[in-house]
Amino acid sequence: MGNIEQKRDVVDNNIWVSKKRDQTRDLDSLPLVDRSLIDYSKYHQYIGHAGVKYSMAVQATRGCPYRCFYCDIYKTTEFHFRRSDNNLIDEINLLHDLGIRRIEFIDDIFNVNAKQFIRFFEHVIKNNMNMSFFFPTGLKGDLLTKDMIDLMVEGGSVGVNLSLEHASPRMQEIMRKKLNVDILHENLDYITSKYPQVILTLNAMHGFPTETEDEAFETLNYIRSIKWIDFPYLHNVRIFPGTELEHFALEVGVPREVIEASQDMSYHEMAPSLPFDPKFTASIRTIFLREYVLNKERLLSVLPRQLEQFSEEELDQKYNSYFPTQRITTVRDVVDFAGLKWEDIQPEVLFEEESVAVPNIYTDCEEAFHVDHDQEPEIDVLLIDMSSYFTTDRDNREYNVIEPPLGLMTLQSYVNRALPGRVSGRIIKSRIDFDSYEELVELVRDRAPDIIGIRAMTFYKGFFHDSISELRKAGFTTPIIAGGPYPTASYNEVLEDENLDLVAVGEGEQTLVDVLTAMMENGNVLPEKKVLKTISGLAFKSEDEELIPAKISVA
Repeated sequence: MGNIEQKRDVVDNNIWVSKKRDQTRDLDSLPLVDRSLIDYSKYHQYIGHAGVKYSMAVQATRGCPYRCFYCDIYKTTEFHFRRSDNNLIDEINLLHDLGIRRIEFIDDIFNVNAKQFIRFFEHVIKNNMNMSFFFPTGLKGDLLTKDMIDLMVEGGSVGVNLSLEHASPRMQEIMRKKLNVDILHENLDYITSKYPQVILTLNAMHGFPTETEDEAFETLNYIRSIKWIDFPYLHNVRIFPGTELEHFALEVGVPREVIEASQDMSYHEMAPSLPFDPKFTASIRTIFLREYVLNKERLLSVLPRQLEQFSEEELDQKYNSYFPTQRITTVRDVVDFAGLKWEDIQPEVLFEEESVAVPNIYTDCEEAFHVDHDQEPEIDVLLIDMSSYFTTDRDNREYNVIEPPLGLMTLQSYVNRALPGRVSGRIIKSRIDFDSYEELVELVRDRAPDIIGIRAMTFYKGFFHDSISELRKAGFTTPIIAGGPYPTASYNEVLEDENLDLVAVGEGEQTLVDVLTAMMENGNVLPEKKVLKTISGLAFKSEDEELIPAKISVA
């Protein structure tokens, strides 16, 4: 079956979806991310997804060449494109000059192009860059060769995350990942035996629709056969709305109300959509934790290496997130819980945060990225990332990880280049810049933006809707445009919220520039819907009887 391509504007339940934007193919044409748009000193006190502080995230690719049915909630792009070697190296060199020594790649498939992967690390080695690289989102483990592993370790790879998802060949076919689990196993054994200093993470999932108990044990035993993975995870499957996984679940008899009841549950919680008796899932998790994660032999092997690569405070935050429902909040708790003594796991040399800290990171970024403009800005935009619960509201569903809003920074960097000097933009993030709805309201009141953009993820969808409700209750009539995985995948659901004006459903940089331009041409007021209909990549509510009917063609 061919790709479904939207040729014209679409009307769906009184929702206007404008013409699809072509995906940006030349990623080198995008500006390098302006790192002065946020205050990194606020973020560096927390670990990010890489499990470390004092790092900066880099995106080398967009899209994914695979179509695994469980993660298409994040696939807001149709094709997979890469930045050129030189463009990527330019950014790495810039961050190196800023004193950054820890780089986190957020790409799902950084190593899908082996030649570029090899050339990148050859450059790093040749130039003695002395940087540490982390791949928290994942590399495709069966694409790696032993030579590639040798090169990436020599080039400074410290944290490597590989995804298994499931050890059953049947489940691999169903989910369309089609991972060669045997090759992955060989590579895991190679890394753990030859490079024990590499902090290795393995992601696996439990509870896919139609998964059997024997298959669940197949994944568990796969993990148990490897000595030793630093951070193995066995997540419970969550089914997101509008995804192929949801369609598959419905087809095999999972009731929609059961799927909806598990929407905002975390990966460790026993969602009612799991195909097993809760007692079975509990037994699998108990075996996993007791016999592998808290295995004394494993801890005696991995903890000294972890203390060489991470500070104790970083490990505290990582283990706190690793055991979200347990009374284990620090690495010392792990040692005590396992019946070990702290002196049993002490390495010869402890990691020192001072070796990677950048004391003046905010001012250094301002100096590196500052651009003078002669004109006064014409329009003010406030971009909000709602992907961390407030401190007082945080419960054990959320990992204690704070990631800088790289997507919004990319967005604002593009706007600033496309409309130089014309836009005054600010980026804020929940829990970092405001830690309550009251503080959010006060920030908006002080800023008085002409438009508000909010990035939303499915896990935080309730938080997102509550936030815009609070803004409307406070009397703000400022237009609100939403983007990110949740609005893009579920714009019909999102636009049921009358507090929202627009959803960006593709290529957010260009779409936001067109919206801002239209507003500036209309006295900084959101133009009429007949004008908005001319902007590609938008969805919004409309009662216009003259809307163009849907026309979907199969390419």
